[in-house]
Amino acid sequence: MVRYILPLLLVLLVGCSTKVETDYDPAFSTKALKTFTVVHDTKAAETLNDERIREAITAEMQRKGYEAAEQNAADFHITFQTAIEEDVPSNFSFGFGVGTYAQGSGASVGATRNVTNDKENLFINMVDPKTKKTFWRAAVSKKRKDFKSPEKRTAYIDETVADMLKTFADHSTPDRSK
Repeated sequence: MVRYILPLLLVLLVGCSTKVETDYDPAFSTKALKTFTVVHDTKAAETLNDERIREAITAEMQRKGYEAAEQNAADFHITFQTAIEEDVPSNFSFGFGVGTYAQGSGASVGATRNVTNDKENLFINMVDPKTKKTFWRAAVSKKRKDFKSPEKRTAYIDETVADMLKTFADHSTPDRSK
């Protein structure tokens, strides 16, 4: 019996994990890229999370060996977008019924409770500033979490961004010997 529980548990854990989806242009070489800038255009007021994401991207790219630069001098631009998908629950409902059939009778009680499944989406794009075309992209969608402190939220964002950028430039390792 125990030998059946472990594989089932592994399937459930893997099924619940969040997968980062990446895509890139195989014709674009990242070998000459050394400097970047994070560009975030937003018409709304920038949120605290936007600043946390910007800082997480900058820190992770610097760990990878890239240097931050001014927008007009950077070899590539990094943009990001966030989106929240809200699964708005319907109204609570409750029902009660009594009935008879032939010589029998019965009663029924029903209740509905909807669980929300709000998701947060983060998209990170690497853009060639000359052509304005995206040459690499990562996307992740995670269940929305409540955080007890700003520090926990920051740590969560740092971890998410690191996971997303893990494979950047794996298909073409930058040449930093120059």
